[in-house]
Amino acid sequence: MTRYTIFGQGRVGANMASYLEHLGHDVSLISRTQAETMRRECAQLIDNAEIIAAAIPDDRLQPWHDEWRDEIRAKTAVHFSGAVSIDGMVGFHPLYSFPKSLLSVGAMEQIAFACPSGGASFGDVFPRAPNPHFEIADGDRARYHALAVLSGNLASYLWNETAKELAVYTGMPPEKIMASYLGSILEGFVENPTSSLTGPIARHDNATVDKNLASLTGDPKLKGLYEAFLAAAWPDYDVIEKS
Repeated sequence: MTRYTIFGQGRVGANMASYLEHLGHDVSLISRTQAETMRRECAQLIDNAEIIAAAIPDDRLQPWHDEWRDEIRAKTAVHFSGAVSIDGMVGFHPLYSFPKSLLSVGAMEQIAFACPSGGASFGDVFPRAPNPHFEIADGDRARYHALAVLSGNLASYLWNETAKELAVYTGMPPEKIMASYLGSILEGFVENPTSSLTGPIARHDNATVDKNLASLTGDPKLKGLYEAFLAAAWPDYDVIEKS
């Protein structure tokens, strides 16, 4: 059994605490209010733990570590940021967008973790956890995180923006009509993760792309997104149109 003290009771902190407890470890979870008003008690929890984790926003990690450095001393200090490197801490980034509710154990076990290259290993920090994991060098963390943002956050933004428009045109809750469609996109990705693009741009259907663009003329934001997609996925489109 490993003893943890986790600062942060948000989505990441709460899910990690629940998961580690399931794995048979001892976990103390500290809220922001407790950290600010109960310093002596928090310091005792740090002293009793083997691993100290900060499940807090990236911009608060360095100030947090500076504040608690003396209490942490030589203990292993962990953060869950994908982009930030903090001297004296090791980063284990869960490649997942956590919901407000706690995930099932089965779902937690499937989450992949980006681990530091060298130093403490995933098995050292999270004994008994069967999660897939991989190493990322400090110099590559920014690019890794940019890829995570593009693949997840950009996709979510596109879904959100198109859901608003579909709700207007269909008069139906977007989750009712989009869930199955987006599920099929995910299934295609799992089947072929590096070549799952479908639709008019994938098949180089000039006529349909032209109609798509014309239909978005009155919405510069969505048209700009479509044009950026077109430029990336079919860079010869303009050349073909002019030839």
